[in-house]
This record gives sequence, structure tokens and C-alpha cells, in this order.
Amino acid sequence: MTTPAWLQAAALLLWGFASGQQAVAALLAVARLLAAASDVRLTLSDRDLNRAVDLSALAVMLTGAGFLLVQGLPQGLLAGTGWLPAALFPLLLVDALSATPLRLRHLALTLRRSTHPQADRLANLGAPYLAMTLLAASVLARPSPWFFWALASVLVLWLYGARPAPRTHALAAFVFAALAAIAAAHGVGTGLQRAQLALQEWGIDALSDSDPDPYHSQTRIGDLGRVKRSERILWRVEQAPPAVAPLLLRNGVFSRYANGAWLARRDSFTPLPPAPASGPAWLTLHGQSRKGIAIVPVPIGAEPVGNDPGMLRRNAYGIIRAEAAPPLLDVVVARAPVSVSTHPEAADLSLPPGFAELLQRLPALAALAPGSAQERLTGVQDWFAGHFRYTLFLGDEQRGGRDLERFLLTDRAGHCEYFASATVLLLRALGIPARYVTGYSMQEYSRLEAAFVVRQRHAHAWAEAFVDGRWVEVDTTPATWLTVEEDAAPFWRPLSDLIAFAWRRFAEWRRDVAASALPVATLALGAPLAALLAWLVLRRARQRRQSGGDGSEAGGAPVDLASEQMLSFRALEQEFALLGLGRRLGEPPRAWVARLGREGRAVLGALRLTAAGELIEALYRERYGPRGE
Repeated sequence: MTTPAWLQAAALLLWGFASGQQAVAALLAVARLLAAASDVRLTLSDRDLNRAVDLSALAVMLTGAGFLLVQGLPQGLLAGTGWLPAALFPLLLVDALSATPLRLRHLALTLRRSTHPQADRLANLGAPYLAMTLLAASVLARPSPWFFWALASVLVLWLYGARPAPRTHALAAFVFAALAAIAAAHGVGTGLQRAQLALQEWGIDALSDSDPDPYHSQTRIGDLGRVKRSERILWRVEQAPPAVAPLLLRNGVFSRYANGAWLARRDSFTPLPPAPASGPAWLTLHGQSRKGIAIVPVPIGAEPVGNDPGMLRRNAYGIIRAEAAPPLLDVVVARAPVSVSTHPEAADLSLPPGFAELLQRLPALAALAPGSAQERLTGVQDWFAGHFRYTLFLGDEQRGGRDLERFLLTDRAGHCEYFASATVLLLRALGIPARYVTGYSMQEYSRLEAAFVVRQRHAHAWAEAFVDGRWVEVDTTPATWLTVEEDAAPFWRPLSDLIAFAWRRFAEWRRDVAASALPVATLALGAPLAALLAWLVLRRARQRRQSGGDGSEAGGAPVDLASEQMLSFRALEQEFALLGLGRRLGEPPRAWVARLGREGRAVLGALRLTAAGELIEALYRERYGPRGE
């Protein structure tokens, strides 16, 4: 297979951008192109070629050994593999410039004195070197949205160049096959990545023997990012109407910041009294405990009510923990004034060294100091909204060169942990007590569950500020983060949600049966009834097939399509009423949908509103004709 020099140069440039060595890659690519374009040819003996191969092998071994000594396993092995194109480039130049071609006997010590005819076969290094360059680029590549497509483009060009002449023959078939292969590779790669994350998450949960206490007294910027990829459902939340979304559920409050980490005061958890709080139930959370312990995420200004006495405990920050809890948790929450930690502490105004001077480098924020607490808070929120954007790609954060100063002064882009940390410290610098809070953003409503679902990737961080005598939520992360997280959802999520829903229902049924006084009798009666019902359904279906059933009722009466649409409309009314968006008395359906577009878009979403509008328009057409009003 003949590999053109320009394709090898393109692969070297791709390797350089993937490894961050653009200058080195550019020099190698130019040298490869000049070697192909020049008429220079070196007269080398077999001994010279043998020495070139031996020196290249020595360069490979020294490169690998050096990376292993400095970085250890496995990083050293990966780095050494990634630098193979540079280590073997001299041998590629020798092959390109030598008048005597390389043969197999030059590459293998065991063949140098061999008399076998195969030892004199030509050794074409072009294709192996190109494959090795692409492999090295893949090893060193950082997460990037463009790398896969650049790598795929080089491979397609390679395959196109390897086609026999004339290359324009069956070009359409080649293009179609290339596109199909790229799509399949992208799907397989994404699936393997998701499967690895799911397997890793399952392995940690199944094999970990560490302390099961889920409450963490510290968190570091980047901790949330490691879990945000998982689609696993942690909590199901039923909300009394009118529904509020998004809703922030707290599971950690931190007050001290040092070197990129937030620390919380290690308070003890005291039992909650079983007496119900004032007001009706607001939220019902359904989740699971791990070894009988779980942190129950609840909003600020909420308190669990009507639960098992002694199971739930609370610390000074209002964080709720369940102890000696059953595997399946059902926690009822009501709106109630927070009676703990109503006043700020000294730690809520502390700043890391040098941060107060940083405020002076932000004149727009420093000018807010003379205003009231509410004016300062509003000014900070407006400043973030007008000058920052949300992103999950943070450049060289893995090298340790990205801190809050760079976030505020240079990049002005990041994820929720950067926004929350910077907001807390800026508010403190302006004299407003503030805390760093972690938890989840409850935002996704599931029609299957008839409840909001809280996934692991809904993990979020925000700030709480003490203004006008009370703690208020301050979330400066751009709202686009919800869209970014949703766009990253895999295509198989509906199937995994269905399996999770069925498993939850089965676990609830097993729990209820185990708690029943006569579980065996219940099963003994239920099994024959289920068998009888299945038999009746199958018998009815068989009778309809034998009678030539074509969607008509017995006697040839057609199915009333309008009544089917009406049933769908009634189901829609009931579903939206549970969310506090029901149709008012005497309100026409079209007017109802128009009102939902103004008041319920945040809860229902554009797709659900569009489907509801189409159903109502179909009902109008069926009843009143195409122009019916």
C-alpha cells in the first residue's frame, strides 16, 4: 500500500494538536514533505541501514524508559506510546531518502544473516508509520469535540488514496460506506464510554467497603464534575401543585475555602421530632439508603414531616440524614420556617489570602460596595449574567493552571462549581455573609414516573447569602447548563428509565408483600386471578381474529374516533391538573393551551406543549370540521 507523504504530514499535524506539541509536529511534517519533494538520495549500505534501525529501536526504548521513570505506570506507558512518532521519525526519513530500500532483514536481527527469500522482501514503512501516528494521537488526545472528526477525515483520505485507479469508480458507494463506518464508529465509541462509566459506578457501589456515611465534610472544585455524566436516577420527587421547577435540593453546606477545596463544620446530627410541621405536604421524595444511611436532599425552608420517629436527623445547616433507614426511603416534606442556623457565623465572611485585593481588579463589582445588601447581591448576579458563559471544557485545568482568579479575569467560562465558589467569595468581599452549597437541581418531569426525577448528572452547586435577616439562594450559573446536560443524554436513556421504573415498582411490591400479614395467602390468591385474567384477554383477542376483526366492534359498528380523542384529552387534563396547571371552569381548550404556553412552559417544556396543542386541534377538527371554532 502506497502512503503519500502529504497524508503522513497531515497525520503528524493531527498528532501535534492532540498532544499540544504543535511546533514539533509542524517541523516533522515540513521535513516529511521536503524529503518527498527533493531529489536527494542517500547511498546507504546494508550496514548503514542496520545501524539506523538499531538507533531507532534504542530511541524508542529510551523514550519509553524515561516516561516510565518520571510518570510511572500507567501514565508513563501511555506517554511513551504517544511519543513514538517523534522517536521513529528519523527512520521514516531514512526510508524516504535512501537509494537502497529497507528490507525485512534490516528490521529484524534474526533475519540479517538469513538466506531465506522472505528476508529480502521490501519493508514499506509508510502505512505502519501512519497507523502508529494516528494511534499516538488518540492516546494523547484530550476530550475535544473536533478530534474524532479530524481523525476520521484522515482515515477516509487514507482509504481513498489506497483505492486502485481509477479512484472515481464507484465513488458514491465509497462515500456511503465511509459515512456509515464513521457513524458506526461514533456510536460504538460513545457506547463504550458510557458502558465504562456505568460499570465503574456499579463496581464502586458493589465492591466498596468504605465508610457508608454519605455526608462529606469537604468538596473540591471538580468533584461534582466526576459524577455528572451518570444518568442514574437517585430520587423521585412528587410535588404538590403548583409545580416549581427547577428546584434546588441541598445535601451539603460549606463555609471555609482553601486551595480550591470547601470545608464544612463537622456538626453532629440531632433527631428530628416526629410532630408534623404547619402546612400541607409539599414534596414526597422516594429514594434508597446505603447500608441504612442516606442524605435526604431537601430545599431551603423545608422540613420533613410524618416520618418514622428517630430515623431522620438534622445538623445546624439544615442538612437531613436518615439513619437505620429501610432500603426504600419515602420522605414527606412540608414548607416550614428554618429554625436552625438562622444567623451567619464568622466563617461566612472569611476570605482566602489575596482575594480581597482581587475585588479591586474588578471595578464593576468594587463600585457596588456603598449600596445596600440587596443592591450588592443584585449587582453581582447581573455581572455574572452579562459577562460569563457555561462550559464543561476547561482547557488545561488538569495541569493545575486554572484557578478562580483566571476564571474571573481571563476565561469567564466554567461550570457550576466555579460560579458558586466565585459568587460566595465575591459576596463576602462585599460584606455579605455567604455559603457554598451542593445538591441537585430538580428540573426533569417524567410522565412515566408521574413525578420529577433527580439524576446523578443533576448534581449542582450554588451559593446562599444572608440578606435582610434570612438566607436566600443565589445561583449565578447560566441557565444554559440545563440544556448542555440534557443534550449529553444518551439515546438509550428511555429504555434505561423504563427498566429503572419497573425495578422500583418491583422493589415496592416486594416490600409491601413482605410487610403484609398474610403474604403467602396474598400470592396464592393473586396468582390464579392473574392467570384467569390473562386467559380472558387471550380468548377475547382470539375471538376478534376469528371474526375478521379490523378495528370494528361486534356487529360491525365502527370505533368512535372522537371518543378515543376525548379520552386522551381527559387524560391530559388529569395529568396537567396534578402539576397545578389544570383547565379552569368554563375555559375553552384552545384558551387553556395558550395559557399553558405562558405559565407552564418551565414545567412542561416546548415538546409537551406542542403535543398537547396538536391533540386539542385534532379534537376540534373531529367535532367541528376543518374550520370549526
